[in-house]
Amino acid sequence: MKTTHLFLVICSLLIASVGITSETNKATVKPKEKTMSTPSVSLGYVVLYVKDVSATLTFYEEAFGLSRRFYNDDHGKAYGELETGAARLAFYSFELANEHLKQGVVVASPDKAPLGFEIALVTPDVPALYARAVKAGATVVSAPEAKPWGQTVAYLRDKDGHLVGLGTPLP
Repeated sequence: MKTTHLFLVICSLLIASVGITSETNKATVKPKEKTMSTPSVSLGYVVLYVKDVSATLTFYEEAFGLSRRFYNDDHGKAYGELETGAARLAFYSFELANEHLKQGVVVASPDKAPLGFEIALVTPDVPALYARAVKAGATVVSAPEAKPWGQTVAYLRDKDGHLVGLGTPLP
Protein backbone atom coordinates (compact mmCIF):
# COMPACT_ATOMS: atom_id res chain seq x y z
CA MET A 1 0.00 0.00 0.00
CA LYS A 2 2.83 2.39 0.90
CA THR A 3 4.54 1.61 -2.41
CA THR A 4 1.33 2.33 -4.36
CA HIS A 5 0.79 5.57 -2.43
CA LEU A 6 4.41 6.65 -3.01
CA PHE A 7 4.07 5.79 -6.71
CA LEU A 8 0.89 7.95 -6.98
CA VAL A 9 2.59 10.86 -5.22
CA ILE A 10 5.60 10.69 -7.58
CA CYS A 11 3.31 10.46 -10.62
CA SER A 12 1.28 13.45 -9.40
CA LEU A 13 4.44 15.50 -8.92
CA LEU A 14 5.70 14.57 -12.37
CA ILE A 15 2.38 15.47 -13.98
CA ALA A 16 2.28 18.77 -12.10
CA SER A 17 5.84 19.62 -13.09
CA VAL A 18 5.14 18.84 -16.77
CA GLY A 19 2.16 21.18 -16.64
CA ILE A 20 4.27 23.97 -15.08
CA THR A 21 7.08 23.43 -17.57
CA SER A 22 4.60 23.37 -20.42
CA GLU A 23 3.09 26.69 -19.32
CA THR A 24 6.55 28.21 -18.87
CA ASN A 25 7.65 27.03 -22.31
CA LYS A 26 4.55 28.47 -23.95
CA ALA A 27 5.27 31.83 -22.36
CA THR A 28 8.94 31.90 -23.35
CA VAL A 29 8.45 30.53 -26.85
CA LYS A 30 5.89 33.17 -27.75
CA PRO A 31 7.65 35.74 -30.01
CA LYS A 32 7.83 39.28 -28.78
CA GLU A 33 6.04 41.91 -30.81
CA LYS A 34 8.29 44.36 -32.61
CA THR A 35 7.82 47.94 -31.56
CA MET A 36 10.31 49.50 -34.00
CA SER A 37 11.45 48.54 -37.46
CA THR A 38 15.12 47.78 -37.98
CA PRO A 39 16.78 50.55 -40.02
CA SER A 40 18.27 49.68 -43.37
CA VAL A 41 21.93 50.68 -43.64
CA SER A 42 24.36 50.64 -46.54
CA LEU A 43 27.71 52.25 -47.26
CA GLY A 44 27.08 55.27 -49.45
CA TYR A 45 30.35 57.21 -49.36
CA VAL A 46 33.98 57.00 -48.34
CA VAL A 47 35.24 60.57 -47.90
CA LEU A 48 38.90 61.57 -47.93
CA TYR A 49 40.13 64.98 -46.80
CA VAL A 50 42.58 66.52 -49.27
CA LYS A 51 44.36 69.79 -50.00
CA ASP A 52 43.14 70.16 -53.61
CA VAL A 53 39.88 68.38 -54.47
CA SER A 54 40.03 69.20 -58.19
CA ALA A 55 43.58 67.83 -58.55
CA THR A 56 42.67 64.70 -56.55
CA LEU A 57 39.62 64.05 -58.72
CA THR A 58 41.76 64.41 -61.84
CA PHE A 59 44.37 62.02 -60.43
CA TYR A 60 41.77 59.31 -59.66
CA GLU A 61 40.21 59.74 -63.12
CA GLU A 62 43.61 59.33 -64.82
CA ALA A 63 45.05 56.68 -62.51
CA PHE A 64 42.04 54.41 -62.06
CA GLY A 65 39.59 55.39 -64.81
CA LEU A 66 36.89 56.47 -62.34
CA SER A 67 34.19 58.88 -63.54
CA ARG A 68 33.57 62.23 -61.90
CA ARG A 69 30.02 62.44 -60.60
CA PHE A 70 30.02 65.82 -58.86
CA TYR A 71 32.30 68.75 -58.07
CA ASN A 72 31.69 72.08 -56.34
CA ASP A 73 34.16 74.69 -55.14
CA ASP A 74 32.84 77.55 -53.03
CA HIS A 75 35.90 79.77 -52.53
CA GLY A 76 38.21 76.92 -51.46
CA LYS A 77 35.51 74.90 -49.67
CA ALA A 78 35.44 72.15 -52.25
CA TYR A 79 33.66 68.80 -52.50
CA GLY A 80 33.78 66.20 -55.25
CA GLU A 81 32.82 62.59 -55.79
CA LEU A 82 33.56 59.74 -58.16
CA GLU A 83 31.42 56.82 -59.29
CA THR A 84 32.87 53.60 -57.90
CA GLY A 85 29.96 51.18 -57.93
CA ALA A 86 27.71 50.70 -54.91
CA ALA A 87 29.47 53.37 -52.82
CA ARG A 88 31.03 56.63 -53.95
CA LEU A 89 34.53 57.86 -53.30
CA ALA A 90 34.35 61.51 -52.26
CA PHE A 91 36.76 64.27 -51.31
CA TYR A 92 36.45 67.29 -49.00
CA SER A 93 38.92 70.15 -48.98
CA PHE A 94 40.53 70.75 -45.60
CA GLU A 95 38.61 74.06 -45.41
CA LEU A 96 35.25 72.34 -45.91
CA ALA A 97 36.15 69.56 -43.48
CA ASN A 98 37.08 72.11 -40.80
CA GLU A 99 33.80 73.95 -41.35
CA HIS A 100 31.68 70.80 -41.12
CA LEU A 101 33.59 69.02 -38.35
CA LYS A 102 34.42 72.12 -36.29
CA GLN A 103 37.93 70.71 -35.82
CA GLY A 104 40.99 69.70 -37.79
CA VAL A 105 41.71 66.24 -39.15
CA VAL A 106 44.77 64.01 -39.30
CA VAL A 107 46.17 64.72 -42.74
CA ALA A 108 47.53 62.03 -45.05
CA SER A 109 50.96 62.75 -46.47
CA PRO A 110 53.21 60.94 -48.94
CA ASP A 111 56.11 61.68 -46.55
CA LYS A 112 54.51 59.90 -43.57
CA ALA A 113 53.26 56.37 -42.90
CA PRO A 114 49.82 55.81 -44.43
CA LEU A 115 46.76 56.41 -42.30
CA GLY A 116 45.16 53.31 -40.77
CA PHE A 117 42.90 52.44 -43.70
CA GLU A 118 42.99 51.82 -47.43
CA ILE A 119 40.77 52.53 -50.38
CA ALA A 120 40.32 49.08 -51.96
CA LEU A 121 39.46 49.04 -55.65
CA VAL A 122 38.41 45.77 -57.29
CA THR A 123 39.41 45.01 -60.87
CA PRO A 124 39.79 41.82 -62.93
CA ASP A 125 43.20 43.05 -64.21
CA VAL A 126 45.33 44.29 -61.29
CA PRO A 127 48.63 44.50 -63.28
CA ALA A 128 47.06 46.74 -65.96
CA LEU A 129 45.39 49.10 -63.47
CA TYR A 130 48.58 49.15 -61.38
CA ALA A 131 50.64 50.21 -64.45
CA ARG A 132 48.08 52.88 -65.35
CA ALA A 133 48.11 54.30 -61.80
CA VAL A 134 51.93 54.38 -61.64
CA LYS A 135 52.02 56.18 -65.01
CA ALA A 136 49.56 58.77 -63.57
CA GLY A 137 51.83 59.42 -60.59
CA ALA A 138 50.83 56.91 -57.91
CA THR A 139 53.64 55.85 -55.58
CA VAL A 140 54.42 52.12 -55.49
CA VAL A 141 54.02 50.33 -52.15
CA SER A 142 53.94 46.74 -53.44
CA ALA A 143 53.68 45.27 -56.94
CA PRO A 144 50.85 42.93 -57.96
CA GLU A 145 51.15 39.59 -56.20
CA ALA A 146 49.03 36.42 -56.20
CA LYS A 147 47.91 35.66 -52.64
CA PRO A 148 47.31 32.16 -51.19
CA TRP A 149 43.54 32.78 -50.97
CA GLY A 150 43.34 33.21 -54.76
CA GLN A 151 43.30 37.00 -55.07
CA THR A 152 45.88 39.20 -56.82
CA VAL A 153 46.62 42.42 -54.91
CA ALA A 154 48.86 45.49 -55.18
CA TYR A 155 49.27 48.60 -53.05
CA LEU A 156 49.91 52.19 -54.09
CA ARG A 157 49.72 55.65 -52.53
CA ASP A 158 47.80 58.46 -54.18
CA LYS A 159 49.33 61.93 -54.56
CA ASP A 160 47.92 62.94 -51.15
CA GLY A 161 49.45 59.90 -49.44
CA HIS A 162 46.30 57.77 -49.02
CA LEU A 163 46.83 54.02 -49.36
CA VAL A 164 45.06 52.47 -52.35
CA GLY A 165 44.73 48.70 -52.64
CA LEU A 166 44.00 47.03 -55.95
CA GLY A 167 42.57 43.53 -55.90
CA THR A 168 40.86 41.01 -58.10
CA PRO A 169 37.42 39.88 -56.95
CA LEU A 170 37.59 37.18 -54.32
CA PRO A 171 37.12 33.70 -55.81
